[in-house]
Amino acid sequence: MLIGGGHSHVQALKSFGMAPLDGVRVTVVAREVHTPYSGMLPGYVAGFYGWDDIHIDLGPLCRFGGARLIDDEVTALDLDAGLVHCLQRPPIRFDLLSINCGAAPEAPVELGHCVKPIGRFLPEWDSLRNRIRPNAKLVLVGGGAGGLELALAARRTLPESIDIKVVADEVLPDHGRMPRRLLLGELAKANIALVRGLVTSGSPDALRLQDGVELAFDHLFWVTGVQAPPWIRDSGLATDGKGFIRVNANLRSVSHERVYAAGDIAHFESGARPKSGVYAVRAGPALAGNLRRVLEGRSARPYRPQRRALSLIGTGDGRAVASRGALAVSGRWAWHWKQWIDRRFMQRYQELPAMDEAAPEDGDELDAMRCGGCGAKIGAGVLNRALSRLPAQSGTHLLQGIGDDAALLAPNPAPLALTIDGFRSLVDDPYRFGRLTAHHCLNDIYAMGAVPTSAMALATVPLMSEALMEDELHQMLLGAVEVLNADAVPLVGGHSAEGAELSLGLAISGAAVDPPLTKGGAQPGDRLILTKPLGSGVLLAAHMRGLAPTALVQDALRRLDRSNAESLAVLRRHGVRAATDVTGFGLIGHLAEMLDASGLGATLWLDGLPALEGSMGAFERGAASVLQPDNERALSQFELRGCLPADPAVQLLADPQTAGGLLACVPEAEAPACLEALGNAGYADSACIGVMTEGGRQITQAAPQFEVAGDP
Repeated sequence: MLIGGGHSHVQALKSFGMAPLDGVRVTVVAREVHTPYSGMLPGYVAGFYGWDDIHIDLGPLCRFGGARLIDDEVTALDLDAGLVHCLQRPPIRFDLLSINCGAAPEAPVELGHCVKPIGRFLPEWDSLRNRIRPNAKLVLVGGGAGGLELALAARRTLPESIDIKVVADEVLPDHGRMPRRLLLGELAKANIALVRGLVTSGSPDALRLQDGVELAFDHLFWVTGVQAPPWIRDSGLATDGKGFIRVNANLRSVSHERVYAAGDIAHFESGARPKSGVYAVRAGPALAGNLRRVLEGRSARPYRPQRRALSLIGTGDGRAVASRGALAVSGRWAWHWKQWIDRRFMQRYQELPAMDEAAPEDGDELDAMRCGGCGAKIGAGVLNRALSRLPAQSGTHLLQGIGDDAALLAPNPAPLALTIDGFRSLVDDPYRFGRLTAHHCLNDIYAMGAVPTSAMALATVPLMSEALMEDELHQMLLGAVEVLNADAVPLVGGHSAEGAELSLGLAISGAAVDPPLTKGGAQPGDRLILTKPLGSGVLLAAHMRGLAPTALVQDALRRLDRSNAESLAVLRRHGVRAATDVTGFGLIGHLAEMLDASGLGATLWLDGLPALEGSMGAFERGAASVLQPDNERALSQFELRGCLPADPAVQLLADPQTAGGLLACVPEAEAPACLEALGNAGYADSACIGVMTEGGRQITQAAPQFEVAGDP
C-alpha cells in the first residue's frame, strides 16, 4: 500500500512497471489523483507553466505500474490490524505500507491560504488571480526559499499596483550569506517589502506581529513550516516533535517494521533534512529499491541523504539564483537549467514507455491445476468471513436470506418485476465498483416504475491469497450492499466463484406499481427528460488509453454514484407516461426502443444534452467505447439537421452508459416544474432533451423550447 502520490512514490510506481513483481498487488491511496510537482509551483504562479505541465496523472502511472488507484483521503491507521481508514470508503488492508503523502501546514488554516498541500492551494490561487482588485494588499508569511520565490512569481503575474509584502522572522535560514543577499536584492528590485517579525495573532484583515505592529492585508498566504497530519500523530508510529515519522537509514519506521516513509513526512534519525521536494526526489530510487527487496525477502539497503542540495530559486522574471552552501550565482542560465531539470523529471512520469504484458510463469502455486465447475467456488472460510462483515439485511418480504440453500420471500400481491445485469470491474476500487454496479442494476426496476424488494449477487474474484480474496470480495459486496440498503433492498443470497477478473452481477426483484411504466405509452408533445449526464463510456475508454485526465473520470464516477429512486418519485408526481434507463445501447438505442413501442417519432435537441465534463473532448481526441460503432447504427433512423454524424454531441447519443439516468416522457405542461423538482432533489444535471412527435425522427442543434420554472 502506497499512501500518497508524492515525488518518491511516483518513482516507485514506475519501478514496479518496469520490472513487475509476481505475487504482489500494489494499491495507491491518494487524495489528489493529479499530483503536483512542488518545484514547478512558482513557475506556474509566474505563468511559465500550465496546469498540465506541473502535474503527474496518477491514473496512467498506476496502470503502468500494475497498481490500483483509490481516490480518497486517509483518516487513520490501524497498524496492528494492517488497515488504512479512509474518508469515503471502508478500510483497506495492507501487508507492507509506504507513506509519501506530504505534510500539513503549520499555520492557522482558518486565516488566509496555506500553500501546502499544493493540490488544495492551486485552485485557490487560480480563483484569486482572476478576481484580485487593483491596489490590493497581498501578504506572504514565510522567509524560506519557497516564500521568497512565490512572492517574486506573484509579482510577475499580478499588476504592479498590488502591494506585496513578505513577513519573516528569519530569511533563508537554510542558506548562506551570499544567496541571502542576492534574494533580498531581487525582492527590492521587484518592489516587494520585507517585514521582519514574528506573527503572533491575526484577524480576517490584519496580522499582529510580536513587536505590536499591525499589518493590514486583503489576501494572506502562509508559506511557513509544516507538520504531520493528525492521523500520523495518532497512529502509534514513532514520530518527532512535529509528528513526522522517524525512519532509519533504510527509510523504515524505527517502531514498525512493515512501514516505510519518504519525503516531507519522514524524519531521518541520522539528522533532519529540509522539507524540500529535492530530498523526496533523491529518496525515490532508494525507497523503490528497498520496497522491492523486502517484498522479495531480501535485506534493505541503507540510504544516506545528502546534507546539502543544490537550490535553484526562480526570481519570476526568467532568471534564477543557484545556491549550494555559502556560494550563490544568478542569471538566465540558472533558470533554464532549473527548467531543464524539472521538465526532465516530469517527462519521465508523463510520457511512459509501452510495455508488453508478461506471460504467466510456469509453476505458480496459486495458478497450478485450478478446478473448474463447483471447484472454482470461493472457499467457505473466505466467503463466510467476507459476508459476516456486511451490514445486516432486512426487508418487508424477507423470511430467510443469506445462509441457507435458497432465500425465502413472502408472496407479494403485486406483479413481480425481475431483471439481471452486471459486468466486469470498470474501476480500480472494488468498493466503488460495487456501488456503481448496484445503481446500474437497480435502474431496470426503476425504469419500470417498480419498487425493488430483493437482490441476489453473482460475484467473481480473481485468484489471490485468501486474505486478499476475502478483502476484495468484501469491499465489492459492501459497496453494493450500501446502495441496496439505502433503497431498502436486502441482498438475500447469491453465488461466488474464482475467475480471471473481478466482476459482479445482480438479479433484482421488485413489486410493480400500478400503473407500471413501460417503453410505450408516450403521447405526442411529451417532453423527453434525462436525469443524469451522458459520457461515461467514452470517458472510461479514453482513460484506458491515457486520453482523459484521471480527475475528470473520478469526478464523473462520483456524479453517477447516485440512485435514481428519488428521480422516479419526482417523475411519478409529474405524470410520467413512459420511461427506460440509458445503459449499454446508448441514449439513441434506448430512445429508438421507446419510439417503436409508442409508435411515435421524436426530435432531439443537442444544445440541451447534458454531458460529463471531458466527454466531448474525448471524442475529439479519437476515443470511443468498443460498443460505439454498433450503437451508432441506430442513428441511421434519425434525420440530422444542422449537425453531422462526426459531431461529438451526436456521437455522445450512442455512448454506452454505466449507472446512467432515466429517460422519461413527461406531459409538456408538467415538464418545467418536473425539471425544477429534479434539480431541487439533487439531480442537477437533469435536462429536457427533446419532444415526442407524430412525425419522423430528427436530431437538431436547437435548444429546448421552453424555460424551467423559476428561470429568468
